[in-house]
Amino acid sequence: MDTILMMFQSSAATFFNPMILLIVAAGTFLGLVFGALPGLSATMGVALLIPLTFTMDTTSAFGMMLGTYIGGMAGGAVSATLLNIPGTPSAVVTCLDGYPMAKQGRGAEALGWAAFASGFGSIVSWFLLVTLSPVLAGLCTSFGPPEYAALAFFGLTIIAAVSGKSLIKGLIAGIVGVILSFVGTDPIWGDLRFTFGNINLMTGVSTIPAMIGLYSIPQIIISCTGKGNPHVDARELKLKNFLPGFKKIWEQKWNIIRSSIIGTGIGIIPATGGNIASFIAYDQTKRFSKHPDEFGNGAYEGVIASEAANNGVCGGALIPMMTLGIPGDSVTAALMGGLIIHGLRPGPALFADSPQVVSEIFATVLMATILMVLIQCVGIKLFVRILNVPVHYLNAALVILSLVGSFALRSNFFDVILTLVIGLFGYLMIRGGFPTAPIVLGLVLGSMFEGEFRRALKLSHGSMTIFFKRPVSCVFILIGLAVIGNACLKAWKKKPET
Repeated sequence: MDTILMMFQSSAATFFNPMILLIVAAGTFLGLVFGALPGLSATMGVALLIPLTFTMDTTSAFGMMLGTYIGGMAGGAVSATLLNIPGTPSAVVTCLDGYPMAKQGRGAEALGWAAFASGFGSIVSWFLLVTLSPVLAGLCTSFGPPEYAALAFFGLTIIAAVSGKSLIKGLIAGIVGVILSFVGTDPIWGDLRFTFGNINLMTGVSTIPAMIGLYSIPQIIISCTGKGNPHVDARELKLKNFLPGFKKIWEQKWNIIRSSIIGTGIGIIPATGGNIASFIAYDQTKRFSKHPDEFGNGAYEGVIASEAANNGVCGGALIPMMTLGIPGDSVTAALMGGLIIHGLRPGPALFADSPQVVSEIFATVLMATILMVLIQCVGIKLFVRILNVPVHYLNAALVILSLVGSFALRSNFFDVILTLVIGLFGYLMIRGGFPTAPIVLGLVLGSMFEGEFRRALKLSHGSMTIFFKRPVSCVFILIGLAVIGNACLKAWKKKPET
């Protein structure tokens, strides 16, 4: 009871702290900008912010990153509606009805519904995050090396789910990430591995240069080799219909609630993401609609379903990251790196050792959600103008931010070189059709799996049966094997068609 009271007091103090409010607002604004600009993403924004928040306290730093995450997921609707170009992958479904609404002169209405639905989806996911996370973490406090090893194994099997069209290419990318996690000092014996005599690699491949290199540099190169960005006239956007009326909101209550819950549920499942949640929510909304023929031709119900679901993913994806140490999507993989940088280990121990930090994170998620809706209401025309920023100016600024960010963490120029090398490698991987998400998963979870696996074997004197004698580890291993089997089955079924 005392812990709950302490967490409530800490949350209240955080929520009403004006400095944290300003920091979260800045992060949310940057997230909306990154989400609105095609080619950028919330993942890229968070990866760039992590080193810049290194000198902040944990609450402020994570609040800014969470604001970028939530704002980035919502900002994708701007370009999806006005340009028919999804600013984020999860905004693909928003294009289906948002852009037709804009062509009918209802662009402001579409953006208003998108902002409201995004806010409601985030609120629902926040509520489930607050209620489910402590319970799930409490169930996991007895974890030992076998459970953590099995959990990491399950996390690595998610590579099969984020491999895109080619399972083989996804597995190759995952193996590359695992190999990168082996660089540095052996976790058991202390031997140096794959350092090639370079003292900068003794501590391994730093997560932040890798994140920036994989998510920022390739997108900048792709943008530089593109044709530029399309333009939209902000004067044509009339905002008198931006805020939906209470009557219409009440009519869409079940659509909003259903889509928000779908988004949160999908977000809890690692490696699914906002695009899957949006498609499922859109399909269910169309199924229950009284006029399904209007979908795809400017039905605001479709915009509501897409945006409520993709922002519902935010809180859902934080649940496995905070309680199990498994990133729910690529953005939470970057957020997980941010927690580790600030000396916190995501997982059951986070709730046991740092309940105050957990409560502050809960408060900043709610704060970022409210600010995301308010900033969109006030500054929607500004975000429309941001779409017209010349690409070459934007790329120059992003290159500087990327390199300064990679240097700022350890004040080591080697990290800048590492960022550029990994970025060039990431660009070649993308050009070759290889996904980058498996590389991140392999890098983040590879070292955890190796260390805990070897510790578990030492406890059992080399016997693998320790993983099957303990119920939790056995369940995680079986689920992981089921994920692998399902992915292989899907790949085998697709083979005759190609």
